[in-house]
Order: sequence, then C-alpha cells, then structure tokens
Amino acid sequence: MNLTALHGYLIGFAVIGSWVIIGFWSLALRLRHYEETPTFWKAVSVAQVLLAIQLLVGLVALALGGRPGPPGNDGGGALLFHLSYGVLSPLVVLVVAHRFAREGRWNPHAIFALVGLVNFGLAVRAWQVGIFGP
Repeated sequence: MNLTALHGYLIGFAVIGSWVIIGFWSLALRLRHYEETPTFWKAVSVAQVLLAIQLLVGLVALALGGRPGPPGNDGGGALLFHLSYGVLSPLVVLVVAHRFAREGRWNPHAIFALVGLVNFGLAVRAWQVGIFGP
C-alpha cells in the first residue's frame, strides 16, 4: 500500500467512521442523560489521535510531492480546500468544543454530538476534494 492509499483510504475512512460514531454515540448518551462516560471520552481521544495521524501522513505525502485531487490538476485550489476541510476546520471545531465542554454551560455530550457530526462532514468533504478535486 502506498502513502496516498494509506492517507486517502485506510486512515481516511477510519477518521470518517470514528467521527460519525462519536456523533451518534454522544447523541445517544445525551438523550439517555448519562453523566459518567469514561469509555466514550477514550473514544473521542482515539478519534482525535486518528485525525493527528492523518495530518502527519498527509504532510509527509505533501512533502514527497503528492497533491490532492485527480492526477494532472494544478493542485493549488484542491490543496487549499483539502487543508481547510481536513485540518483547519476540524482543529477550530475541536478547540472550541473542548472549551465549551470544560466551561460547563452546555452538556458535553450535546456538544460532542454536534462536533462528531460536523467533523464527519468535514472529513467526508476533505476526502472528496482529495479524490475528485474542488
């Protein structure tokens, strides 16, 4: 398996799957009024670590000359969108969500239900741009 396939499919689908699981699991925890959920928070950590691994593998692929989008594209627009959907936006979402969850004004499970589904959508869009272009 080459680096592009590792980044685009193996780790990419793991990231996509992890965030959809986090989103719906968190929603179920919120609706059932669970308070203590250490296993869930470990799963959130795993999803975040997968996202970090995806970033590192993507940066290595970029350094080795890989570009998102179909072969033969200019890479500029696709690269900008791919990084925006795959790195910048999920990072902002996670930083804000962790701050809100720690402040205690909102239920952490409600926050991470939204985070999981937003990051799922961002990961799917980053994958689409990486495969098909913007």
